[in-house]
Amino acid sequence: MTQIKTEDTIIYQVKDIMRVMNIGRDRAYSLMKSKGFPSTQLGKTFFVTKKNFDDWTDNFAGRNFKL
Repeated sequence: MTQIKTEDTIIYQVKDIMRVMNIGRDRAYSLMKSKGFPSTQLGKTFFVTKKNFDDWTDNFAGRNFKL
């Protein structure tokens, strides 16, 4: 069994993505649901780890990404 150290893991939810990317709620949900974005859905809640989000933004730096 794998254990996750929660004190070392930062998780972004939709409201955090809205703030970090300066986008609206609908666009943040579209991003979280989009193919290729490293989010996970648990029930109705979407989340992404900060590390996966940072890796994703580094990968798409300088590219056009459309939702």
